[in-house]
Amino acid sequence: MKRLLHWLLLISFVVTLSVPLTGLIVHKLASAVFLLLCLVHAAVCRRRLGPRRWALLGGVVLAFGSGVLSLVLEELPLVLALHKVISITCVFFLAIHIFVFALRCGRKEDAAV
Repeated sequence: MKRLLHWLLLISFVVTLSVPLTGLIVHKLASAVFLLLCLVHAAVCRRRLGPRRWALLGGVVLAFGSGVLSLVLEELPLVLALHKVISITCVFFLAIHIFVFALRCGRKEDAAV
């Protein structure tokens, strides 16, 4: 079940990032699905949530909230710029999180062999 959740997270993450290819409507839907899957992932892995992982989850929620605000406050380009900065920062830290997770899983598989 966790493996399916991780794959769904990865797919929704990639679809969310591919805004120029998919368009804004698909981006909004994929980001909502990604946020919901992140919350489910945090609930499933709640025992291992340290301060850095809580900060990462907060960053994802902040990126989603700033995206909603950039849609509502369309006439203020500063809000969209803030959303872009927060989103790029989140992508950077999510990539680190995914890399560390993949590295840890690889070590567990090597130890099992």
